[in-house]
Order: sequence, then C-alpha cells, then structure tokens
Amino acid sequence: MNIGFAMEYSLGHTTHANNLKQFVRDGGSRVVCPFFVDVPFENTPVGMLARLPGVRSNWSLRASLGAYLAMRKSARGLDAALFHTQVTSLLSAGLMRRLPSVISLDATPLQYDQIGAHYGHTVSSNASLEALKKRITERALGAARHLVTWSEWAKGSLVRDYGVLSQKVTVIPPGIDLGRWHSPNKMKRGGQPVNLLFVGGDFERKGGDTVLRALTDHLPSHVSAHLHVVTRSEVRVPPGAPVTVHRGLGPNCDALRRLYAEADVFVFPTRADCLPLAVLEAMASGLPVITTDVGALSEAVGHGEAGLVVAPDDPASLSDAIAILASSPDLRERYSLRARQIAEQRFDGAKNYARLVALLAGTAERKN
Repeated sequence: MNIGFAMEYSLGHTTHANNLKQFVRDGGSRVVCPFFVDVPFENTPVGMLARLPGVRSNWSLRASLGAYLAMRKSARGLDAALFHTQVTSLLSAGLMRRLPSVISLDATPLQYDQIGAHYGHTVSSNASLEALKKRITERALGAARHLVTWSEWAKGSLVRDYGVLSQKVTVIPPGIDLGRWHSPNKMKRGGQPVNLLFVGGDFERKGGDTVLRALTDHLPSHVSAHLHVVTRSEVRVPPGAPVTVHRGLGPNCDALRRLYAEADVFVFPTRADCLPLAVLEAMASGLPVITTDVGALSEAVGHGEAGLVVAPDDPASLSDAIAILASSPDLRERYSLRARQIAEQRFDGAKNYARLVALLAGTAERKN
C-alpha cells in the first residue's frame, strides 16, 4: 500500500516527523510503502514561486504550496495520504477529495492565534481576511476523510470552533521511543543538590527566564538545586548561579538523553506550547514534571499526578513547586513512577505510530 506523508518540519514537528519516519522505515508497518514529502520552514520546496514576495513571507502559503506540488506529482500512485500539520493541507482540498487523506494537527489555527504572539504571529485586524482564512481551513478539514489530533484539547477546538463531528476525529498523541528514553530512577542522597533540567530551543518562549528568576530570586536558602539548561538561545546566567548551559544538542542525541537520565526534576514553565515532545521525553525518562497550564500540557501531566502545574510567568509559584519536590524524595518517586506509567500508556511511539498507520491503511481501503 502506497501512502504519502506530507510532514511539516518546524519546531517540535521535526522530531515527530523523524520519529514517524524511523518507525515506518524500520518495518513498523510492513503493509506500507511510504512516500515522504518534507516541508521545512526554511527553503520550502516551492521552486521558482519562492521568489514571489507573498509566498516567501507567508509560512502557511509556502507549506501548503510545497506539499501540494509534491503530492500532486505522485497522487496517481498513492492509495492514501497524511498531511501534518493542517498547514500543509490548505491548498490540497481538491486532491484530498480524490485521494483518501488524513490531516493530523497539534492545535487548530484559532488555538494558535491565542498563543501566537510568543511565536511572532499576529492576528490580522481585517475581519474579512480572518474569515477567509477560517473558510480555507474548514474547506481542507472537510475534504479529509479523517482527522487526527495530538490531544483532547485540540480535538475540542475542532468540534467547538470548526463544527467537525466528534466521530471524525481520533486523538493519537506523538510517540516516544520508550526504550531510548527509559532511565532508572536514581534518588538523591541527603545533602546533594537536586538536578533540575530545562529543555527548550526558544529560551524565553519556553519560560527559561522564569526558571532562572525562580532559582535565583525566590528559592529558599535551605533548598539545594542545580539547573541544567538545554537551548539554542544565548542565555545570560547571573554570576554564581548554580546553572549549566548546554547548547548545540540535537534531538534524541546521546548527550541529551544523558542529561535526562541524570536529572531529578524536569522544569518547563512555558508561555506558549501545544504538546511539546520534550515533556513527553521527560515523562518517558521517569522525571517528575513542573509545567504550566498551557495547551495540552495539563492534560498530559496532570497536577498532582505526574508532577505539578503552575501559572506561566510566576517565578514565585514555580519556586514553591521546585522546593516541594526538592524537599520530598518520596513525592518525586511517586510522580516519577506515574510519569513513566503515563508515557507507557499514552505516548509509546511503537503503539501510537502503529495506530496512525493503521488508520491511514483503513482510510485507503475505504476509498471506494
């Protein structure tokens, strides 16, 4: 069975796309012969059209045009197609009516509008333009045979904001290689600092500055902690602060996994996110998570289940949460065990990507 995969390559979607590719190419599904279309944020494959100012400056137009041009060339040889995210599908409604297709997304455009300022995205003041954008999205969603969301949070928006029938949407979170991210639980002995880990390419959007303020301005003096920061951004660390910055670490690399294995608590007070894979990797590593009630994070972690959930931009509350976990090895162990359990139940890459491929195969079989 020939299935096309148009995959957005930006931010955390890059890791998701690579994980899915690895699953399919390693024989995770023997019934699928994949055709992958990579849709990167930079150098999107739109040929000479990239020279046009309207194309060059508009990510949605670049992504949907690049995916459409590539898929159109191979559509006759395909039995089904996956478009991830919906941005890649916007110009392919006609193609999707002929070719059984599934659209996968982590958030709807309206949800993105609510947090988009932290990504440099602004909502137009032109109501007619915004209405047109919504109609284009609804046209693509309507042309797809089925929709997949990463979370109930995103599914709720499809049903509530776009009028999609609930039964047309299946929640399949992104998958993690549980074997690769499994770490034995190591509890700290008395007197040792608790290792905190923050991972976020965009340091400010992910709340890295909030962690620094919590650690340097609010953490009680009796709490001993050391923060490891993994980021692409330049970070100004206050002199004498117990902070180590790691830059240049790629997704899934050995050095990154080692930091997860050596950490005691994952701290992620993000201002804007949907369902970041870094948090799922932390849970798979058996790390208690401190995060914010943003996107689907509260749904994934659960306050008091696999960690603690605080408000964004609140270093005092974040400091309190760090102090609670630093002072209670028993609580850390309980959250650690539950985090790994949730990862095994909900974020197992082998299971989730198998579900996704099976859904695509089923869509292809029902094309007539």
